[in-house]
Amino acid sequence: MRELCYSALDIAIIVNSMQLGCRHESRILDLIWKGEKELLAISYRTNQRKFILDTFYWMQYLYDKPAIDKEFPVIQKDMSHINRDLNADLLISDFSDLDLFFKSMRIRILYGNGNNYVRIKLRTLLKQYGYKRRSQLLLQHINRCMQFYRLELALRGGVYCSIEDVELDRMLIFRVV
Repeated sequence: MRELCYSALDIAIIVNSMQLGCRHESRILDLIWKGEKELLAISYRTNQRKFILDTFYWMQYLYDKPAIDKEFPVIQKDMSHINRDLNADLLISDFSDLDLFFKSMRIRILYGNGNNYVRIKLRTLLKQYGYKRRSQLLLQHINRCMQFYRLELALRGGVYCSIEDVELDRMLIFRVV
């Protein structure tokens, strides 16, 4: 379950996507550190300073990412002259990860814009992360994430449901338990 814990990069991506002011970002990071301590990576659970500094480091990186990505071909060319190779996917990839969706959902519900839920169609969720259908392995992973982040799933009208039984075009409502 360690892979499901929040890293500083995860928090940076989530907070950065909220498009907040500096003071509000700082307040959110304080709230996350206090309220989500057991879900943070182990190295951050006892060191708030490290958590905040690492998160701001990654937030600055994300802010400068377009400029850094533009420079990547030049860096790659320089590396080839010294017989080294850089893996472009690791350095310039988008941070699309299904785990990040669940992390983001929990943070947004608890510390975000005031909504106590997140809505999304199942088909949209699957498509957004590159899945065309629900495999047993994918369903197990979604259920594991929902359990780890203490999320519950319902349809419109508050009818609780299971991800295995929901039709693809139904609107899903996620809430923190």
